[in-house]
Amino acid sequence: MIAPTKNITQLRTRKPLILLTGFLGAGKTTFLRALLKSTADFQLHADVILNDYENAHLDSETLRDHAATVEAIAASCACCEGLDFLIDLSVSASTSRNDLLFIELNGTADPLPLLESFTLLEPKLLRQPRWQVCVIDARTFGQSRDHRSICELQLETASHFFLSHTDEISPVERNILYSKIRAINPGASETTPGLLASALSKLSHRLAWTSPPKNSKINDSLFELKAKRHGHLVHQFTGCQILLPEKVRRDDLWAWLAALPKNVIRAKALVSIQNEPDIRRLFERVGTELMADPLEVPISPRVPSSAILIGSDLHPQEIISSAKRILGAECHMP
Repeated sequence: MIAPTKNITQLRTRKPLILLTGFLGAGKTTFLRALLKSTADFQLHADVILNDYENAHLDSETLRDHAATVEAIAASCACCEGLDFLIDLSVSASTSRNDLLFIELNGTADPLPLLESFTLLEPKLLRQPRWQVCVIDARTFGQSRDHRSICELQLETASHFFLSHTDEISPVERNILYSKIRAINPGASETTPGLLASALSKLSHRLAWTSPPKNSKINDSLFELKAKRHGHLVHQFTGCQILLPEKVRRDDLWAWLAALPKNVIRAKALVSIQNEPDIRRLFERVGTELMADPLEVPISPRVPSSAILIGSDLHPQEIISSAKRILGAECHMP
């Protein structure tokens, strides 16, 4: 897709990544098409990765007029069997000379595995801020019991949302929909292609004059960029990785997971437990619920004892401080 240009030294600065989610038929590609046109009006050049079970190659042809490059992932889900391919494309895009990276996930994808992977690969991706826009079909959101859980998962991690087909619902139905959205994700900001393009233009100009500090860590305060709209801060879903002691007490790990702030919506910790020398266990917290019976995982030297946390507006230094206090002074950022 996006190969480095030979004999040209490229400044590896961080650039925005926009992840588009939303259930089948919500209007993600229509939103992306309008967003590409709006960003082009601001003289921004975007790389696009498009994932859809059936229509990736077909839809990609409708985007090429306004995108710098388009790559299609067909017949696989980006959150499971297509994840490795999508990650490879995203890492390749870090060498691009273009301004933005847009990734449209298929309608049934859970964005969390991708967010976790982006957190682990942050030094290679160099993509900050990472915003997620959930496109919501105003006519059908939350009405199907079969699809409700995936629709809520896609909204739960969003920094922004866009309502499609609003002309087909009444003002009363619209107010009810807003109540549902706020109950699932009170921090997400409503947006449009034009508003989002304007915010990205301002961010891109700011980033163009700012090179990352040497040995910068993920979520360095220099790159915790939030765009203001109507006096409100847009929250950003972020991730952080923490290296943990090789062996910890089980009760201490449960206590640390329970003490994490509410804005951590997913936490995973891979550690060895004292008195269990030959295995490691994967502990999880989803929302505020601790998952019972941590999974037994073979010990591998390739993966250190560590934790991955995904949430809105995380403050890594506060999380590190609590980890050191409860689990030990060895806890640190990679």
